[in-house]
Amino acid sequence: MLDALYISAIGLQAQKQQLDTVASNLSNVNTPAYKRQSVDFSSVLDRSPMGQSVGTGTGASAEAKPGRMLRYDMAQGDLHPTGRPLDVAIGGVGFVEVDLPGGVTGYSRAGSLQVNAEGGLSLTNGFALKADIRVPGNAGDLQIQPDGSVTATLAGENASTVLGQIELVSFSNPEAMQYRGDGLFTAPAGSADPTRARPGQEGLGSLVAGNLEGSNVSLENEMVAMMLMQRVYELNSKVVQTADELMGMSNNLRRG
Repeated sequence: MLDALYISAIGLQAQKQQLDTVASNLSNVNTPAYKRQSVDFSSVLDRSPMGQSVGTGTGASAEAKPGRMLRYDMAQGDLHPTGRPLDVAIGGVGFVEVDLPGGVTGYSRAGSLQVNAEGGLSLTNGFALKADIRVPGNAGDLQIQPDGSVTATLAGENASTVLGQIELVSFSNPEAMQYRGDGLFTAPAGSADPTRARPGQEGLGSLVAGNLEGSNVSLENEMVAMMLMQRVYELNSKVVQTADELMGMSNNLRRG
């Protein structure tokens, strides 16, 4: 009966985490470039119901190293035209590098870009692109080409001038990347250096200006998954209730 309580507690914890994840997916179904989250149940099974890890080694001093519970589906979402030249989506594999506080490099699937106070390109959350591109104040007709080159027409000139180059990077295991919010990811510690090249080269996608990548969350699939999880959660609760009743009956028999 104690085993039933323990197993049901793990099941309740897993379904709660899964329900929280589905709720996050549903709330971000219209967030540009949002990547669907899912729960790695093997990592849930490595944790005790109280949130402590269950060691896999031998001996009392063996320490557990729990796996990461959340996984991210890096499949591309649909591209939606906006008509804004600085709205940029990546058609295919790749991330744009972004400067984060503390010298950390972040990775984004692009989005709505803007020219910041220093004349560089940045995301709407204020984080600047790692590419050193300076846009003069007198620049007009700012465009981002499919190969990542940024062009503009400067005052007194008829032809477009190339201001800089946006490169893309890719990872051998993008699902292992860590999500930081605001559509930004970071590479896990100890991961191999990413492949870096111009868009359209080395298997990387191209930049699609005037478009934003939509979320890859399917509203219908998430609703079905949520209903199934609620049923499983209820079943685990009934197992806990039944085990508790059986333990009460056993205690009464001993007293009698």
